[in-house]
Amino acid sequence: MLGEGLCLLDDLGWVPVVVGGTVREVPLREALLEAHAFEALSVELPTMAPAVLRQVLLPVVLDALGPLDAGQWAELMAAGAFTPGQREAIGRYLDKRRDRFRVFDEEAPFGQVAGLAHPGGAVKPVSVLMPHVATGNNTPLRDGRSTADPVPLPVGAAVRWMLHTQCWDTAAIKTGAVGDPAVKAGKTSGNHTGLLGRLGVVTLLGRTLFETIVLNLPQGERASGDVPQWDRVPQQPAWTVRAADGVLDLFTWQGRRIRLIPEETPDGVRVKWVVLSAGDRLAALPEDEPHTCWTLKEDKAKGSLRYPRRHLPGRAGWRGLEALLTIERNTAGFETSRLLMQTATASLMGDLPPDYPLRVATCGTVYGNKDSIVADVLADELPLPVAALRADLTVRESVVRVCEQAETLARALDRLVAHLARAVGGEPVPPGKGQPPGTKLLYVLDPLVRRFLAGCQRNPDPGELDRAHRAFEQMAERATRAAADELLQRLPGSAFTGRTVEEKNGATKTTRIYRQADAERIFHGTVRKTLTYLYPTEPVAVATVVEESTA
Repeated sequence: MLGEGLCLLDDLGWVPVVVGGTVREVPLREALLEAHAFEALSVELPTMAPAVLRQVLLPVVLDALGPLDAGQWAELMAAGAFTPGQREAIGRYLDKRRDRFRVFDEEAPFGQVAGLAHPGGAVKPVSVLMPHVATGNNTPLRDGRSTADPVPLPVGAAVRWMLHTQCWDTAAIKTGAVGDPAVKAGKTSGNHTGLLGRLGVVTLLGRTLFETIVLNLPQGERASGDVPQWDRVPQQPAWTVRAADGVLDLFTWQGRRIRLIPEETPDGVRVKWVVLSAGDRLAALPEDEPHTCWTLKEDKAKGSLRYPRRHLPGRAGWRGLEALLTIERNTAGFETSRLLMQTATASLMGDLPPDYPLRVATCGTVYGNKDSIVADVLADELPLPVAALRADLTVRESVVRVCEQAETLARALDRLVAHLARAVGGEPVPPGKGQPPGTKLLYVLDPLVRRFLAGCQRNPDPGELDRAHRAFEQMAERATRAAADELLQRLPGSAFTGRTVEEKNGATKTTRIYRQADAERIFHGTVRKTLTYLYPTEPVAVATVVEESTA
């Protein structure tokens, strides 16, 4: 028989936290009641942190303490820890639901379906829950272990990967479950990815795990009938298509039906095999989903449309900073997350100091082959000045401008390279092929941008802000011109004389001359135009074509 302590999330060490620079796995109760003593979560993949927060930590706190208004939220942040009364409320909540947090319960195992089975009793290796480990035909080159002999996971790790699967699992066909009427030929098709896989997830980070929890608690009234998955009727193999009842339902959404299969081993209880099948499908993503920014579009037929703003591969988090800071709806075609709007309001009301060291963690998943495999995991973390969330402050304008300047300098370098390629008789590298010099420059500028953002967290006065911005421009100019000089030194002599190219645009033929001198002039003119602190009187426009005639 499995020991009760290994079956209960309230007793089992499964939440990995950082304390004093070391990692410990603590039970659910300790993770919450002592959250002020822990620095952060420490998980296997960046995408696991929002899964643990949303699937367990946030809904327990939100359900135990009840709906929060702005004043109660501010009191929590100011206290820095749960009060004795709140600790007692959370403790009573966990005591009352003790049986629903039992991992291997015979009737209602936590986050699972009791007795879930595939036809013929087939099981899958636990690696099916882990996108970075070999499973099926997806076998990493250096992975010497086959799916017939999966790595056994401790119970705590298996629980974390189960939560991760609920949020991020791939789409496509799933093996059918016995008792699911939607199964055809032993399979279920038309599955969506996990809920978070459709978002560009934005999580707010504080100085402690407690502050991180509070920063990610949505304020507002609770919808009627909104309860977390552990307060619902125990799951069955059959699944439904429905709308979320509210934020607690959304956070604990069961996008898959899962059963962990425990084994007694000399090292204790381990999980080597699982049953995984289709789960509930969300009819529509709620507009108040708190952990994503939004893209806004106008459609003549459909009116105003709103889409989750996905993160793009190869892009640092600060390259989408304007979307994070866009508090006003319908500005620039995007809108920030609900939680960042809350934070901005708290700052305006004086409930959050303008020099609070807020950080933002962005993560997402890139799927491939019709969303049936995980191709890449995207993650970044950056300092976000609270003052920049307030549109009435100059900090916002300055941080957005710095990010724009870095991008503009990278594009200028790429255009220089394209011009020079034509000057020596070649053609520019097509978009998406290779690594453009501008991308390499962005890697060099990245720490400069982050240093500027971190400095702005101190809420500098206008004079300090101007000096910091000028210093950024000086270092950015040095890096950009050095990258250009390195390219120019490798040019053959033919670049000086250049090349005449006849280009067609429909019925019109245009003759253009590409040569090194023109490429350099355009590049340096763009640099001067971009760095407005260093070159405040630079002319507005720079000619891009120096000699042309129409035939």
